[in-house]
Amino acid sequence: MRKVISAVIVSSIILLLVSFGLLYAMIAIFPNQAEEYFSPVFRWSNAGTDWMFYAHPFVLSIALKWFWERYKQILPGGTILKAVELAFVYGIVAMLPVLWLTFSAIDISPLMVLSWLGYGILQAFVAGLVFAKLNP
Repeated sequence: MRKVISAVIVSSIILLLVSFGLLYAMIAIFPNQAEEYFSPVFRWSNAGTDWMFYAHPFVLSIALKWFWERYKQILPGGTILKAVELAFVYGIVAMLPVLWLTFSAIDISPLMVLSWLGYGILQAFVAGLVFAKLNP
């Protein structure tokens, strides 16, 4: 149990740092896409929900750790291959259907949706690396 909790905490902290890094990288590299967040379809930061951005890595780590514990025996290969498979399973099973609905309901660009899919897959890959190293 201690291994599970420590893996969740480590992956949550790393995912939070990756989230901040990718946020600032997106603003620097893709300023036009970052500007899309100023669209009226998104809430302003004074809506009282900013804390959800900071809590997201913890929620995601708990969910992915549960999945990891259930299916790590059937994921093939070494550390990197297991992390890649975890990331793609998460992307296809969880992210793709939700993003499909999001794109159909909210006025956002296909590039925004694809960037969210890539971001989610990258997050799952990072968490998978942590889980494979700390609790194989």
